[in-house]
Amino acid sequence: MSREKVLKDILEAICPGRVETGKLLAPLTTLKIGGPADWLVTVDGEKEFKALLVLLAKLEIPWKVLGKGSNLLISDQGIRGVVLNLKESRGPDRVSVLKNNLLALEIGAGMSLSGLVRWGIKNSVTGLEFLAGIPGSLGGAWAMNAGSYGREIKDLTTYLKMISPTGKVIKKGKKELSFNYRSLTLKPGEIIFAGGLSLSLGDSEAIRKETRRLWSKRRGNQPLKEPSCGSVFKNPPEDFAGRLIEKAGLKGMQKGGAQISSKHANFIVNLGQARAGDVLYLMNLSRKRVWKKFGILLEPEVHLWGLGLRPLN
Repeated sequence: MSREKVLKDILEAICPGRVETGKLLAPLTTLKIGGPADWLVTVDGEKEFKALLVLLAKLEIPWKVLGKGSNLLISDQGIRGVVLNLKESRGPDRVSVLKNNLLALEIGAGMSLSGLVRWGIKNSVTGLEFLAGIPGSLGGAWAMNAGSYGREIKDLTTYLKMISPTGKVIKKGKKELSFNYRSLTLKPGEIIFAGGLSLSLGDSEAIRKETRRLWSKRRGNQPLKEPSCGSVFKNPPEDFAGRLIEKAGLKGMQKGGAQISSKHANFIVNLGQARAGDVLYLMNLSRKRVWKKFGILLEPEVHLWGLGLRPLN
């Protein structure tokens, strides 16, 4: 029996019916770019995560966590090893009502942000409105400290639960978490699988109105009709990456099937049949031009799998 067949049988024993070989990752990303994974495993819950991480460490098989595929550019050559895909949570695992209409929630990292916003509207829960229109999962939002309009996911977070590469469950309170601008510092190999949020009960119509207002604002200045990975670069201190790229004369620049959006220059959109190399070319060009014109180094917000940016010198 081949090693591949043995591995598939073991993976299937942990995640029955949720193991795929050679699965193309492009359809699972918001940019719609990416080659196949050796193995794609959809993971449901803490128990499966523990078993998988211990197994993969023992066999020395590399792995990555996909989430909802936003904020991500994957090589056309694909990914070696195992890609872990979180099964989507349908709602909070626990909700506690505290004093003064405060709510304490525990939610799985696999819940989509759009689903979470809809849940808030349906249940008259306020505090989630700023997440309207941001793609991806809650786990991804925690990992990159997602935010908009002056708020970040760290503002709502009370604790996170993680699993170490050895299968140990770790719970860290807010004071122990190192949130930064568009990032969260984790130890190598740690996976977020759940966390706590602090929210409030509010007026359902006011929540709906504010969500609609922010969604409309995002739709007005971001290219939401074309596939993209969201903001490509972090905003430098006291400035905006999109403004710098536009002033460098690159707004609307196209390479192959990829384009620096003519609506917002910090977005690279897939016009159809774009390849990872097309996007990477536009990223390298943006960094080079902005550095040359302004002396500012743009840092990527998007994560690169199997790819690397060129040095500026």
